[in-house]
Amino acid sequence: MNKLSILILQLFFIMLPVAAAATVVDDFPAQWYKDKEIKYIRPNIEYDYTSLKREKIWLNPVEKYSTPHRVYDGMPVKLVVKRNVRIGRDLLKHGTPAKAIVELSTTNGMTGIPATITIGQVEIPGLESDKLHCYYLKEGQNRTVWIMPLKWALTWLPFVGSFTNLIKGGQAVLKPTDDIPVYYYYEW
Repeated sequence: MNKLSILILQLFFIMLPVAAAATVVDDFPAQWYKDKEIKYIRPNIEYDYTSLKREKIWLNPVEKYSTPHRVYDGMPVKLVVKRNVRIGRDLLKHGTPAKAIVELSTTNGMTGIPATITIGQVEIPGLESDKLHCYYLKEGQNRTVWIMPLKWALTWLPFVGSFTNLIKGGQAVLKPTDDIPVYYYYEW
């Protein structure tokens, strides 16, 4: 074929999807979110974002949460304040209950990929939730560090390197001894 006919065929196949008859409308999101309550976080426009005045609050989980025991996205996590914290004139006492949400949880995978639990959206009674900032990631044991070199070292033997794919990563476990830092920006 000459170059001109190849160019014409390419243009024809590129323009083919553009000439589609009807647009497909996806109504699944509208049906899914119809009966769900969604909290929108609105930024504070009047706040001076150059100010970094904040207090660090240490929290501990009340009970043990682990990925093999049904941790799911959106799951509430019970927390407690670890130490007394002075916020302005107020005192946040040790033992004050708090609540957070599991924003993302992933299971462990083949070839040593670890499981993770991500905590966020902390709420402490007496403090404004939009002034609290928390992002805490708990990760299981990462075994890819030694599995991948072993896998590539064994690839010269037929199929032997593939058996290292069956080794799974560690589970993520959030224990009551874990310290979760939360920052409270009190000048908003």
